[in-house]
Order: sequence, then C-alpha cells, then structure tokens
Amino acid sequence: MPLIHYLTTADAIADAATHFATLPRIGIDLEFDDMRHRYGRHLALIQVFDGKEVHLIDPLPLPNMAAGLEPLFVVLRDPAVAKVFHSCKSDILLLDELFGVNCRNIVDTSVQFTLLAAEDNNISLGRLIQAELGFEVDKGEQKSNWLKRPLTEAQKEYAANDVLYLFELTDRLSARLAELGRSDWAAQENLALESVRYGRDDPRPWSRNAAKYKISPQEMPIFRELYMLRDAVARQLDRPPYHVLSNDKLAELTRQPIENVNQLRTANGLHPELKRSPYAEQLLAIGTTDLAPEAPLPPEQRKFPFRRRLNGPLASRAEARETLLNTLKAHLAADHGPTMANMVLSNRLIADIIELGANAALRPWQQQLLRDAAEKHDENYELIAEPFA
Repeated sequence: MPLIHYLTTADAIADAATHFATLPRIGIDLEFDDMRHRYGRHLALIQVFDGKEVHLIDPLPLPNMAAGLEPLFVVLRDPAVAKVFHSCKSDILLLDELFGVNCRNIVDTSVQFTLLAAEDNNISLGRLIQAELGFEVDKGEQKSNWLKRPLTEAQKEYAANDVLYLFELTDRLSARLAELGRSDWAAQENLALESVRYGRDDPRPWSRNAAKYKISPQEMPIFRELYMLRDAVARQLDRPPYHVLSNDKLAELTRQPIENVNQLRTANGLHPELKRSPYAEQLLAIGTTDLAPEAPLPPEQRKFPFRRRLNGPLASRAEARETLLNTLKAHLAADHGPTMANMVLSNRLIADIIELGANAALRPWQQQLLRDAAEKHDENYELIAEPFA
C-alpha cells in the first residue's frame, strides 16, 4: 500500500489540487451516502491517486464544502488532466447535483471493459481487478457508513484501493481495445460522459415504486400521497424514507388505508413521527378523503416507447422500423455475438431509433456497425437512419 494522505482542510486540499493540475491524469472515486443513513445524497469522501500516492479528501470538516473543494473542482473541469474513474456515472451525477461541477476528459474503465464485449453488464471494480490483475481486494467496507467519523483504517484502505489500480487497469484495457481497433469507440463513449447531467425534474418520483408493487390506477392517488408524506417526514428528520415507512408498508397502507385514530394508534411499522401532529392528521386524511386521480403526463414526459403513442398507419410504420431493427440485431448477434448486438441495439436504443433515427440516437461507432450489418445482409439502413416522420 502506498503512502495515503488524509486531507481535512481547505489549505491542504488547495495544495493537493495545485499538484494534480500539473499531472497528465489522476485516478478518482467518490464515496457518498445515497438515502442510506441520511435524507438525500451527501458527499462523504473523494479519493485521488496521482500515480504514486493516494489522497483521501475528507469534505466533512470543511466549514464551506463547496468553497473548500473548489480548487479540486477546477482540476475536474480542466480538459488537460484526464480523470480515470471506474463506473463513473453516479459520481459525476453527484458532482453535478450538489456542486454544479461537470468533469472533462473522463476515462472510465467500466466503459473500456464493456467495449471489449466480453460480458454484457458493467463489471464491478473488484471483479475487474481480479480478472485483469489476478488478485482480490477487500470490499467489506462497501456499505459502511461513510458519513461517520472518524473513518476506520479499514475504510481508508478500502477507499484507497478504489483508485490505486485504475492506471494499471486503464492501460491494460486501452491496449486490448487498440488491438481490436476500438480505441475510437472508447473515446466516443468517454466524451459522451461529459454531457451527463443530473435530472432535477422527475414529475412522478413515486412511479418506480408503484410499478414494483403493481399499484393500480385506482390505488395510485393514495400511494402518491403516502409517498409524498413519507418524503416530507424523512426530510424533516434527516433520515432515509425507509426509516419512516418501508416500501412494503407503503404498499400495504395503500391497499388498507388507516381511517381512524384507533387504527393509527395500533399500526405497526410507522415511525413515531407519523403518529404525531401534523402528520397524523395528514395520514388519516389520505385514508378518508377522495383524492385527485393522476393527471396525464404531457407526451414529452411519458416514459413508455414512442411507438405506443401512435395508432393507425403511423403505428404500422413505427412497427416496421422496429421489425427491421430486430432483424439487424439478430444479424449483429450472429456476426459479432449477442453482447455486441445489445450494445448497438439494446431495447432502449431500439425505442430511441424508432423515434429519433439511428443517426441521432447512436454514436458514430454504433452507426458504422449497423450500416455494415445492413449492407452485408441486404437490408436498407436508410429506412431507420432519420427521425420518424
């Protein structure tokens, strides 16, 4: 294990950032709490590897977190310094959500591995280290409370391991991609990560849980109001929503609402705050009031596929595009294997291409593979190249 620097002051972070700015690349990872121990998403630690030493940057002691981390954020925005991550989307979304920081010059080892088409799903860092470097790293601290201080030595070692091997991994994967002629593919995918932004306007945050528990349209108004009440209590208590009311209990109360004080008093699985004013009255009102049904979403916010919003001749044309895309996917699977076929034409991408066209929905490398497959198998790529009209 190399030397680990544990940085807790703005001055120390600024000095480290000055050093990072002189380097061609840094390895980086974030530890954060996402509704596990507190309400919301909270940055807990930033790990940086400079090629020789590991720097653990602790933001929690900073009087002003954003200001104290700004020298590091300058480096993250600097395209002259490559940032080597593994599976970085959660990290860069957090930086955008909390600080408005958009990383430039990203190299993601998960992206590199995926483009080798050895496996269909993103590989964990631990599995990648084992596969490429031949040894295991301890992942026992993965779910520990990263907001609790002081950090243990085991947590510090775990955090260091998350960045310590990134340079060796990316160099190995880069060489293998070059041998396959796929270096430009990785460059395109990594460049696209610079545009990833946090979505701040989910019109129906309860919808995913509702789908999981098969909440019917008739039950949805109660589920929606319970979900929003749970969120309000969790926010006030600074606790994860499941500490207030589990998802299972949320679904149960939707189907068997609390309708009187006696039921509320004897109900199990509720945080005590739900049995106190004003939340007790709100909970009773949900179970005894005629609630407004779900209003239809505008077309641009609907998540179901574009083709399902059509009818008549337009629906038939969209279906023909889908049939052609599935045919091309079968050809890609036969020529390049099912993993590569799914990378070019996943179900989500097929839905996007039906509406937007392949030229808009796909990266250039995906477009080229699709064009080649169409040409080889006497299919007409131009039928799915442009937006649906």
